[in-house]
Parts: sequence; C-alpha cells; structure tokens
Amino acid sequence: MSADRRLRIAGHREQVFMERTILAVDAGGTKCRARLVAPDGTVLASGEGGACNPSTELRGAIAVLDALVNVLCRQTMPQTERGSVVLSLGVAGLVDVNRRTAFLSAHEGFAEIVAMSDGYAALIGASGGRPARLVILGTGAAGHRLFADGTSIQRDGWGFLGGDRGSGAWLGRRAVEAALKSYDGAAPESLLSQRLVALLGSGEAAILDWLLRATPRDFASLVPEIVAAAEAGDGVADALLEAAADEAAALVRSLEESDGGESEGEPLYLLGGLSELLRARIETRIEQRFDVPQGGALDGCLLAARGQAPQERRR
Repeated sequence: MSADRRLRIAGHREQVFMERTILAVDAGGTKCRARLVAPDGTVLASGEGGACNPSTELRGAIAVLDALVNVLCRQTMPQTERGSVVLSLGVAGLVDVNRRTAFLSAHEGFAEIVAMSDGYAALIGASGGRPARLVILGTGAAGHRLFADGTSIQRDGWGFLGGDRGSGAWLGRRAVEAALKSYDGAAPESLLSQRLVALLGSGEAAILDWLLRATPRDFASLVPEIVAAAEAGDGVADALLEAAADEAAALVRSLEESDGGESEGEPLYLLGGLSELLRARIETRIEQRFDVPQGGALDGCLLAARGQAPQERRR
C-alpha cells in the first residue's frame, strides 16, 4: 500500500471517529476509570470502578467494566446507546489471546472497540501520540517506548513473581525478606525490621498467615513503612530505596538500548505511585530529568480512538 493511500485511510478514520461518541476506559489492576466524551470533546459522564485485570480475574474484570459502562451511559440525557459509541480500552492483562478474546467479546454491541494495554494508553497520553519513552512505577513496574514508525515495545511488566523490578510490590517483598532475616537472627535488627514484624503479626503463626494471604498490593502497602524508616535514618530501608532506583534506571536504559535507534530528543516520562518518591534518585542515575506528561491514560485512549495516535503494535 502506498504512503498516500495510508494517509488517506488514516485521515478518513480520524474523521469517522471524530463524529462519534467515545467511551475511554483505563482499566488497571487497582481500579477502573472511564470517561464518556461527545464528538465535540464535551465530557458527558465519568466514573470509577474496582480492579479490572482480565489476566488475574477474568469474570470480575468483565463485571466491573460492564457495570461501569451501564452507569455512564445512563447518566446522559437521553441515555447513550452502546451502538453509537466507540469503546476505547487501555487494559492490564490483555496479552493472553484467549483471555483477550473472552474479555472483548463480552462487551459486544459497541460501534467499534479499540483495545490496547493500559501502559501503552499511558504512554501515548503522556506524549500526545508522539515517539517517547515511559516508565511506570506503581504496585508493578513496566517501561514503554513508541517509535517513529508507530510500533512500540514494553520492558518488564512480568508481574510480581517474575519481575516488576523497582515497584511497590518488589520493594515490599524485599523489606519483608530483610525483616524476617533479622527476626531469625541472621541479620542485625533494624528500625525497619521492628516496624514490619510488629505490623505482620505477633509470632510465627501470625506472620505465616499474613504471608500466605498477601497479594502484590499488600506488599506494596508496606512502602510507607520503608519510607518512614529511611527518613528516621535506617540504613536498611534507605538501601532498599536505592536498590529500587537502580532497577528503575536499568529499566530506562533497557528502553534506550532496544532496537530502533537512539532516543535523543524523545521525551522521557515517569508515572505511577512511586514516581515522586524515586524521581530524584533515578534522575541522578540516568543524568536526565523526566519530562512533564501532556495527559494520562484516558487521554491516550481518546487519541487512539480518534486516529490521532497509533494503535498499539508491538515489535
């Protein structure tokens, strides 16, 4: 297909989507946010729901999104019908083909569905759809890069057991390991170990019960304890924060070293719940400041639906 024909098709697609109502959804492992936007850009309705990750809880994710869609469509007067709406989704956990198919097919009736990962939605939202790099540090961790040819890559994002290095869950797990090593007498006691052992429970049975029930979010919830101990001068806690910054800097470099050429001039963004906590430490390591994002994941969903940003195509 010629370049001119591709441009004509892209222009036609943008015109079609600019004439339709768009329901943008940022569906993540912690919560689901949505925004219903009229063709002229007016926000008709917005709302939030619970966790929506098809890879960990397919039925629950389907139910959360369906309920949120129904609530938002009913908020408009007259009520918005699905058949007139483009559903643009940034969703965690759509890598598995079978789960992706099951999740998307459960939401039939829309004029069209545009689907991408939640990280990619955040990337194009931050950059306005232009080539850029993004590191997300929250409960999990992942890096994304969009190239000039419209393709993209993701680094890490392997989940709690296999990766998410430098994330909140990663930090919490290592803090617990350090605390229990101290509890066993295999390492000196620290302020952090005292705080965490007291938090996990009194005695071996209580600690084991916590460990058996703990989710990545539970481990990430321990980050404030790490920060408090570090601010009080605890060397173990500060070393954990330094290690997290090391991992985040390595993630930035993995985006730089990927096939596709140099990233000089490309914006670099940092998002997520740990971004402000670790920003200065990471910037020191990479000798570069992070840029200010233009928007968020919902903005990215809108851009992709309107044809103003490339749809996700992994290398």
